[in-house]
Amino acid sequence: MKLFSSKTRPMHLGPFPLERLRRLQAPHDRLPKTPEPELRFERPETPQSICNAMAPFQAMMDVLRDGPVNRAGAVIPDSPQERANHLKSFGYYNDASMMGVCALPREARLPHPRRSQGTAQLAEGLRSRQTKTLAAGVDVIMANLRDAVDAPETPIDGHSHALVILTAYPRDPRAGEPGSDWIMDAQAERACLRGTENATVLAEYIRQLGFAAKVHSATTSDVNLGQLAVAAGLAVMEDGSLQAPWIGPRFGLAVVTTDMALAPDMPLAPLAEQPWSVLKGPHWQLGTHGGVSARDVDPYARRDYAMGPHPFETLKRVEEPTTYIDAANVPRVPKRGDLFARGQFGDMGPKVQNAMKGGHHVIKSAPSAAQRRLLGALILLQDGPVNEGAPEAGDAARNAANLKAASYFLGADAAGLSACPDWTWYSHDATGTPITPPHDQALSLIIDQGYDTMEGSSGDDWIAVSQSMRAYLRFSMLGGVLAQHLRNLGHAAKAHTVMDGDVLQPPLLLLAGLGEVSRIGEVILNPFLGPRLKSGVVTTTLPVAHDKPIDFGLQKFCEACNKCARECPSGAITAGPKKMFNGYEIWKSDSQKCATYRITNQGGAMCGRCMKTCPWNLEGLFAEAPFRWAASNIPAAAPLLAKLDDKVGKGRLNPVKKWWWDIERKPSGQFDTPAQPVNARDLQPELDLKFEDQTLAVYPAPLAPHPWPYPDPMNREAGIKAHAALISADEHRRKTAAGETDHLHLYAVGSDTPVLDLRITAVEELNATTRLYDIAHPEGHGLPAWTAGAHLDLVVAPEYLRPYSLLGDPKDRSRYRIAVLREDEGRGGSALLHRVFTQGRRIFVGKPVNHFELVEGASHSLLMGGGIGITPMIAFAHRLHALGRPFDLHYSASTREAAAFAGELAQAAWADRVHLHISAEDTRADLPAIMARAPEGTHVYTCGADAYMQSVMAAAEGAGIPEEARHLEYFSTPEVPDYENHPFTLKLSSGREIDVGAEETAAEALIAAGVPVDLKCSDGICGVCKCGLRGGEVEHRDFVLSAKQREGAIILCQSRAAQPGGVLELDL
Repeated sequence: MKLFSSKTRPMHLGPFPLERLRRLQAPHDRLPKTPEPELRFERPETPQSICNAMAPFQAMMDVLRDGPVNRAGAVIPDSPQERANHLKSFGYYNDASMMGVCALPREARLPHPRRSQGTAQLAEGLRSRQTKTLAAGVDVIMANLRDAVDAPETPIDGHSHALVILTAYPRDPRAGEPGSDWIMDAQAERACLRGTENATVLAEYIRQLGFAAKVHSATTSDVNLGQLAVAAGLAVMEDGSLQAPWIGPRFGLAVVTTDMALAPDMPLAPLAEQPWSVLKGPHWQLGTHGGVSARDVDPYARRDYAMGPHPFETLKRVEEPTTYIDAANVPRVPKRGDLFARGQFGDMGPKVQNAMKGGHHVIKSAPSAAQRRLLGALILLQDGPVNEGAPEAGDAARNAANLKAASYFLGADAAGLSACPDWTWYSHDATGTPITPPHDQALSLIIDQGYDTMEGSSGDDWIAVSQSMRAYLRFSMLGGVLAQHLRNLGHAAKAHTVMDGDVLQPPLLLLAGLGEVSRIGEVILNPFLGPRLKSGVVTTTLPVAHDKPIDFGLQKFCEACNKCARECPSGAITAGPKKMFNGYEIWKSDSQKCATYRITNQGGAMCGRCMKTCPWNLEGLFAEAPFRWAASNIPAAAPLLAKLDDKVGKGRLNPVKKWWWDIERKPSGQFDTPAQPVNARDLQPELDLKFEDQTLAVYPAPLAPHPWPYPDPMNREAGIKAHAALISADEHRRKTAAGETDHLHLYAVGSDTPVLDLRITAVEELNATTRLYDIAHPEGHGLPAWTAGAHLDLVVAPEYLRPYSLLGDPKDRSRYRIAVLREDEGRGGSALLHRVFTQGRRIFVGKPVNHFELVEGASHSLLMGGGIGITPMIAFAHRLHALGRPFDLHYSASTREAAAFAGELAQAAWADRVHLHISAEDTRADLPAIMARAPEGTHVYTCGADAYMQSVMAAAEGAGIPEEARHLEYFSTPEVPDYENHPFTLKLSSGREIDVGAEETAAEALIAAGVPVDLKCSDGICGVCKCGLRGGEVEHRDFVLSAKQREGAIILCQSRAAQPGGVLELDL
């Protein structure tokens, strides 16, 4: 434990007292020659070495060492000193041991750059593989990565400065030490891996800010890392080797070069000239600067690696977790039930869905945008083939020691082992595919989110999301390496990360003895890290000895402390007692409230305020030991300790620790001052939160969504009733013992899937902006029948459900055909589709739906298609030709190049009925003349740009064609008047009234009130949210209903009451 707090130590100074060292007055005239260490990740002669498993991860980062610069840039301070301090802080936040900055001297550039040999295969994987995860923005991540690996390598000629990252070695494992089998002789490779991870994130961050940046690692570099460490004042060349203060030669280096102007550090004076008190004396022995000291610089100096950095061996172990788990009745629910997945698919309404588009809720913060790129790339390394030829490893105790030691050696903060029961697995993965649990053992890891940064944060400001992403990324790296190593050793294993996981982590953490259930709900609290953590799980078939659950008195403490519930900005944390939920005893929070606030937070990005303000969020000081002891051993002291935590101001903002810039990503891509005030909350000790005043909703298994990747609106009213119906663990046991089942939360999948699981079999580029896609069943089965005018609702990404007209022959059941016009200034769906929908891709589509039906008995049909609006007309023409009914098809385009289907139409069996109109060739359609020639009983169909369709409709009306014979379909939202919104009321068939605010739609108000509404376009063009209208004056703003239909129907996503305060009576 530390003796001196770091509360007054600015983040950019780091853990070592570098600021107290003597430095030269100017840079070196000539840098000393420094050795270039040769690392060996690939070690076929020692398959037990974990270095083998690190190799693909190091190679992946070497692939990502460069990337595109955000040309929109960022509004950040101009001061080179402030920028240098900021980037150093970010590096220390990423767990660098030391950070330094120097000008980039030409002599430090290598005459023959080093290149990793393992990058080519990974680059090919980035180009070709499709992930099964549907995490927000993952397709954008993968598309950007594909672009990056295919981009030519950029030189560093314009780079002026270097950011140097030093990663210290921990103690060398001792020969014969329990758990040392895999980690011997791996120090340099470990330091390289960890340092490169830091550099990869920093370089991407600098590029997000609008500057060029490139990573240089011990495996792939254009510069001499050692010389730059000397220039940046992190090391000196003495006795033929690089020596760093306090560390000696035991470190690894990584460098980021950039064209961002930074204030350089001066080189160090020789070690012999450094102050003894700082380097070896009392300041260093005691850590008076508030950072690390001789006592705690290496937590493993006097501990085996397998024991971990904290005294876990002192904890009370018990046979069962301190909260009840009815394992026999825990339902397996689908991954689709995750609240963030529900938000993406629109289950929580358009406000939440829009905030998640492209992962905006994460990438709107610059640090997390930088972390997300590498996190996405590591998805490809989470799972893989098993080395079937490896020898058996049957010693469970030895395997457990090796797994734990390797976890801690790599950098995990806590590790535990348990069985992985079937009930801890999701029932279906993100694609709706059923999961048969493949592994029966689990390694659970905990990553500390970082005390110092949390000290400076409100918990829901602009660094909050990055704290989560930093921990998620760290686990993806460490857990991924461990899973790869297990596969190398012949045992199936997968790292379950935030981007793609198939298990529920909280119960595994409980079983592995890594914490207890806390009032925060799904957050498991660890006695040494508090709730300030993120977790990850590696599942495997390797036999391991299990840890037991722990009891450190948390249940009594949380029963007496309401601080997290009181401080929660969304009011999601219950102030009431524990209840049974899906077979678990838990303080069940309102996950919908929590997720909605985190996703739509305008004063920051995401939220972890519960962690920030928890009394167990401790620094790790010796002075805190009495609190930890009393909280664990004297249950009656819990209320006093909770109040004392408030009295001393724990959980308040510490401005000394605020190192990040409050900048927000704008629609242009630029990072600039946030539009809303930054969250800077203080504690609210005077707030007396009572459970009876809370309205919470929960969604147990019976209210979970279907498993398939398609919208399934949430019913909040049902969720509120479900919360009221929750019972205690004692009541649950009593009812179960009596043979009752009405209290059990069970999940029924159902058999009627709303989506088709199909493949893209062909992609044809019709012109520069239009592509034709053929879609078929993966096994060649016939597809569901469809009728001319029908469309498919295509899941481009969970947040982009887009309708596309079917354009083939309705008789052809072997394939569906759609055409997609890329609209670079559109809402993002078509542009993303063009980037990621390649031949062979697995896609999900709704079953064909027809809102644009053909009147097959009409005496004549006029098919009027403008631009991409020709697609439904082609299907109409196929059908009318098959029926032998008369028709004419008029195809209008600005140029012949824009007439993407001209060639196909010329080859059709009904080509003689096609009339091509090219504006640039003076053959524009004479719409009044066409309509005037229409025979009696003609029906007119049109689709295309709004102006084109309105012209067609006006000409048809002018020719006397009645309204019921005029049909149109919108592809995109036309220009709308500048409407004025005002509040109004909806009255349901039951008599219930729901207020609609001026800033929300009728659909949003209904969803918020727990009334399910099917939504798709939210623009008033698809008609999915059509509802019967029983009374009230409506201002119709849709582009679907005819004048006749508007007498008895309303489109809920757009239309409103015509007058302020009006009441609309719905048939709902």
